[in-house]
Amino acid sequence: MLDSTAKTIELMIVDDHKLFLDGIVSLLKDSPKISIAACASDGNQALELLQQNVNINVLITDISMPNLNGEELCKEVKKKYPNVHILVLSMHSDSKSIKRILKNGATGYILKNTGKEELIEAIEHVANGQAYFSESVKNNIMAGITGMEESDENVNVRLTKREVEILKLISSEFTTNQIADTLFISLHTVESHRKNIMRKTKAKNMAGLIKYAVKAGIVE
Repeated sequence: MLDSTAKTIELMIVDDHKLFLDGIVSLLKDSPKISIAACASDGNQALELLQQNVNINVLITDISMPNLNGEELCKEVKKKYPNVHILVLSMHSDSKSIKRILKNGATGYILKNTGKEELIEAIEHVANGQAYFSESVKNNIMAGITGMEESDENVNVRLTKREVEILKLISSEFTTNQIADTLFISLHTVESHRKNIMRKTKAKNMAGLIKYAVKAGIVE
């Protein structure tokens, strides 16, 4: 925890989703040891604001952002502002993403489903130069080391437009007959597409297909 005699943490938050950014600001605005010095929507804006505000000592950033992403931002911050500690707040939990961002200078890594108390705890640890990882992140790091982590590589497979349409309908619990009627194709064609989707995504059943669709952002 933060030393009671320590000065206020001057915090910058970087995220390209304004609604999420506003939510973090709302969560932290009443924290007595934390002052939100600046907010940015991408890495380039963050670097500009860091140049203007030399008092910032903790930066919270997402990974996936336009213009300059979280990994690139970490590199630049550690090179130009080595006294600024970086806490990654992301939806990505795979060990590869975690390891890359830590290699580029992040001190801590937590997920976007983190609650207020853990968020504040993570900020305080990072402000003191201490590493902080949420429990699921620690588990995935260990799983990656031991080779037991579930791979996210299949999220990047290339599906055709028709396969995406069918996967959306499958995720909406449409039957084979309903999919055929909706898309004006034969039952045989639906089954062929379904088999191709399962082969490409390495899904073993319908639950696996739906899980893939959510991970890939095809359905919410």
